[in-house]
Parts: sequence; structure tokens; C-alpha cells
Amino acid sequence: MRIKKTFFILLTSVLLLFPFPFLQAQQTKEMVAVYTIDNSGDNIVEFVGDFLTNAIVKQGEYTAVERTAQFLAELNKEQDFQRTGAVDDSQISRLGKNMGVQLVCVVKISRSADQLFMSARLVDVETAALESTARPVRFDPNDWNEIETSCEKLVGSMFGGRTSRPIMGSSLPSSPSRRHPGEPDMVFVQGGTFLMGCTAEQGGDCDSDESPNHLVTVSDFYIGKYEVTQAQWEAVMGTSISQQRDKAGGSSFYGVGANYPMYYVSWHEVQEFINRLNALTGKQYRLPTEAEWEYAARGGNQSRGYKYSGGNFIEQVAWFSDNSGGTTHPVGTKSPNELGLYDMSGNVWEWCYDWYGSYSGTQQTNPMGPSSGLYHVNRGGSWLYDASFCPVSFRGEYAPADRDGDLGFRLALSRY
Repeated sequence: MRIKKTFFILLTSVLLLFPFPFLQAQQTKEMVAVYTIDNSGDNIVEFVGDFLTNAIVKQGEYTAVERTAQFLAELNKEQDFQRTGAVDDSQISRLGKNMGVQLVCVVKISRSADQLFMSARLVDVETAALESTARPVRFDPNDWNEIETSCEKLVGSMFGGRTSRPIMGSSLPSSPSRRHPGEPDMVFVQGGTFLMGCTAEQGGDCDSDESPNHLVTVSDFYIGKYEVTQAQWEAVMGTSISQQRDKAGGSSFYGVGANYPMYYVSWHEVQEFINRLNALTGKQYRLPTEAEWEYAARGGNQSRGYKYSGGNFIEQVAWFSDNSGGTTHPVGTKSPNELGLYDMSGNVWEWCYDWYGSYSGTQQTNPMGPSSGLYHVNRGGSWLYDASFCPVSFRGEYAPADRDGDLGFRLALSRY
């Protein structure tokens, strides 16, 4: 690798000794907020909200906001909502985004003469589209069992037959009986627009090739939850870490084991691995583009603006020169980032698809880098390098035939 830092010093300072909490759990189910409008005058909105929430959770594919009061509090901040309860789907969508949910179940309780009815609609927060509606259900407000049954009918009508979608940070479901041992766990990354390159959280610690920063839009994709392991490589390629070391002309190992990241692999060999894996599985695995890699490392649409992937305290999220002991470590043994991705800072450098080149300051959509070059981009830093090489914006480069003891990869997938 060509070193671009003016000074490369292996720091020997004492690590921070106190623990930092894991900041965000991985979310694997769509979240549903329940908004109940009671026009009946019977003051049963909270009871209905509880029954509806329980009925949604019983579906098994969703996480529900447990108290309708939370959503009502948001609505009451909006002018006139508290008086009329008349909200349209675009308003529901906007408030749902503020709450971080994917769906809103809007339920209306109405009275007709001496009878009460419940009707409902399901709104997709991302698109503000009406997903489904439920026909009005009649119920007795004095019969709790009947209220519960009515809520279950309503939820079954709206959610019945609907397939829960993968969301940001959710692992790609797969059948162990049909999964090839070389296939990685994949995490869905919802597309979006972000500022790529040297940004404020880097604190001015950027190299010249990280500028100018520029807006980039990427489409939905999947990316490996972990770096490709030695076991996965051997299952596809039939070669061990020992054989790869010998190909590289190396004399040392830097971590050996099934769950250790693969290294001593060139960009060309990674392409061969991908071609073989695709033939074995019928899927279309590939390397992530540099833009996809950085977007995912930053946490995608869940980004909290960290310097490193998953936090501002590198000891918590990365194996690097100060804490690695001069070797790789099993994947997934540090804290993940906002999307549930591990080791995107540290452990081993990761090959990207793109040829290395200068940034353009213009806004781009799904960029794939220059059409040719001498080096391919690699990202993330490694166990061998200090913290200055591990930020989410740092760019490295290797020649495509290079192999090294701290150079590996993770896979991407456009669609499953």
C-alpha cells in the first residue's frame, strides 16, 4: 500500500480504561405506531390502543409502539390536530419519520346511534402511501373481550397476507438448509443521500484525497455483516490461509481460524471468489462500491455522525495497532455500527470495486469510480495501522494483484 500520511507512528499510549455502552441495538422488525382517534365520547382510546398494540405484536413480524399517547403527543404539537383529529396520510408519514417507525396504524372509533365502530388504515411512512384499510367493526364498549376480539379482527384485516419488509440494519433471512457455507450474513441498507468525503466529524484530520466532500445518492443494497472469513473462503475456493500466505510470498500468519477474516487475497482473487460463489448460489454477490462502503460505514440513514464506524472511541469499535497485539481477531468481536455492521473500522483493510481516483465536487448517484487506474480502493484501516487510518472517510489503495497480511474484503448484493 502507498502510505499517504506524512507521519505514520504506532501509538503506545494507554487505552481508555472505562467501558462505553453499546449505543444502538440492531432493529430486525418493522416498527408500527398506533394512532387512535376517539370520536365516540366514551373515553376508551387507551384501552383500544393497548389491544391494538397487542394484536400487532401477535403477528410476529412487527414491533409496536406500546403507548398511543406517545404518538398523540407528537400530533398535539401540530396546529389544530388536537381539535379535529383530521390528519392526512402525508402528515402521518412526516410524524412517523420523526418517531423512527416504518408504518402507522390509524384507527378511528365512531358512534352511530347506540353502536360503536372501529375502522382503520395502514400508512407507509417512507412513501406516505395508503397500504391497506380495514372495514368498520362493530363492538360493545362495555365488553372487554369483544373489544379485544374486534381489535384482532381489525389488525388481521390490515396485516393479513402482508409480508414484512427488510429494514435498515436487519439481517437478510435465509434458510440454513439451502445456504452455501461460503455465503455471508447480509444486512439490508436502505438507500439515501449523504455527504461523502472529509466531513465535520473528522475534526480536520483528513487527507487531501478525501476532498472535496460531495453529495452522493446510493440505492438500496445489502452488505456483509462481517468481513469474509477464512472458513467462507476455503468453502468456495478450496485454499487455506496457509496456501494464500505462500502465494503472497509471506512468512507469517496474522490470526488463523474459521472465524478470522480472510487476508492475503488480491482484488483479482476476490473476483474469482465472487464468480464461484455466484455460480454455486445463483445470486449476484459483488464488492461494494466505494460510495456504498462509506455510506454503510457511516450508518446509512441511521448515521449518528461518528468519526469511526460505530463510534467516536476507536477502542470500542476497531482492532487497530494500539490494541490488536499485532494480529487480526475473529470477526464481530468489537461493537457494531448503527446498521449492525462489524469491523468496518480496523481488523483488515477491505477491497472496494472502484479504481482509485480523485473526487469530483458534483453531486452523483451510484458512482462507480474511474473507468481505469493503477490501484483499487481499499477502506477501513486494519490491525497494523494506527487510528488515523480508520475513520469512515479515509481512503487507501492497493494494486489489484497485491496480497497482504492485513488486506481482506466483505461482499455486497444489489438484490436477494
